[in-house]
Amino acid sequence: MLYETLTTINPASITGLAFVSVYVDDFKQSADFYLNVLELEKQYDMGDESCFFSIGKDLGLYLEGGHRIRQTDPLTSRATFTLTVPSATALFTKLVAADIDIIDERPRKVGENKYWFQFFDPAGNIIEAFGEI
Repeated sequence: MLYETLTTINPASITGLAFVSVYVDDFKQSADFYLNVLELEKQYDMGDESCFFSIGKDLGLYLEGGHRIRQTDPLTSRATFTLTVPSATALFTKLVAADIDIIDERPRKVGENKYWFQFFDPAGNIIEAFGEI
């Protein structure tokens, strides 16, 4: 039965998300942000300008420095990723206290007891936070 299931699955189908890659100009500043402001757990360094953080048990964030940041106008969308948090309000308050550039004035209600907001990392990448109040 298991063999039949494995052989009938499309081998080109996407089955999950392994990690998010974030490319930045200033590695040290961004690594400090992800480690000390967002409090991600650094798993290991991968050279002088890259490292890997774990997010939960099944996901990670690869951070690589030394990249030129492409300037865009305010109406241009950039790639984003969304972090789940226990409390969107608690993270929002923490980011305000750390003087992080936040896009939204406050977390917005997006569902039954679910809130969401966006902010920038030091390189200008957009990050979204999603969680309860």
